[in-house]
Amino acid sequence: MCRRFLPLVLVLTLFSGFKPARTSFPVENYNRIDAYARNTPDQYTRSIAGLSDYLTGPARTDMDKVRVIYAWMVSHIRYDMEAVRNRSSQRYYSELEYANRVLRQRKGLCTGYSLLFKYLLKRAGVQAVSIRGYARTEDREAGQPVKVVDHEWNAVNIEGEWYLLDLAWAVTTATQGDTSNDFFFLTPPEQFVAQHFPTDPRWQLLAQPVSKTEFDRFPKLYDPYFRLGFGPDFPRDGQVKTQGVGEITLQNDQSVEYLCTVSPFGQSKGVEVPLRVERNGSLQQLTFKVPRRGWSTFHVYARPPGRDRYKKFDCIASFSVYNG
Repeated sequence: MCRRFLPLVLVLTLFSGFKPARTSFPVENYNRIDAYARNTPDQYTRSIAGLSDYLTGPARTDMDKVRVIYAWMVSHIRYDMEAVRNRSSQRYYSELEYANRVLRQRKGLCTGYSLLFKYLLKRAGVQAVSIRGYARTEDREAGQPVKVVDHEWNAVNIEGEWYLLDLAWAVTTATQGDTSNDFFFLTPPEQFVAQHFPTDPRWQLLAQPVSKTEFDRFPKLYDPYFRLGFGPDFPRDGQVKTQGVGEITLQNDQSVEYLCTVSPFGQSKGVEVPLRVERNGSLQQLTFKVPRRGWSTFHVYARPPGRDRYKKFDCIASFSVYNG
């Protein structure tokens, strides 16, 4: 079969100078790679082999290959909401068969994203694995056991180092107007474990893995928590017991502005509650009133300080609060 080769000048222009690091990569470094992936002609998308060969043809490094395949998938594979309600439609007799189905239909769930990504990279000579595990997806799971293994993501080996990424979440948590949420592309392991717990603890990629019991106590964290400079030493207890007044301590070297709400348990829409913030170095203690008795969901919103009073707050975490 005749392969299409890009001119050497274009190859060197497209994918040059990208080297892996131990933390997330700046999104702006990927603009040319992402544009190349988004504009892939349909004639090269009819098979895993053909697509992988086209996407990675100009690649100079494994990092280039990982990014260009990720960029094509998040811009061309949609999350199949209909399949969420009909899981039987996602049954498969082999991983490769399912990966090909996702490519053909241009839609899938987390397993479909994970397997197609793995097989596209396998064709390109990059080692990738699919990882099954628990994921904390709902506010009602803050500080509560996550009971079902119902999620799948990937790890990739780039020049001898393993990295974590979650394509399904990159698509489903993207803000309006964006193709993907790149927080879930090569996420640092100490941040990734806040909401992902693999059945095989080796894939936490941590020197000291957390236990399932520890994971079950974590609050529900949202990616702005880390984007706003809060460190990996996040609160390990997602349950707060109160007698009308609760306290939560967060860690951030920067000063941020807060807004907090309390809602019926597990619901996202709540009412703003009075809040006092005391700072001691990097520690920021939030003291808040809880108007509801019994179990509630407590949301913490934050934004950088500034004069723009209309700059929106981002939800950074939720906790399960019991007011006795």
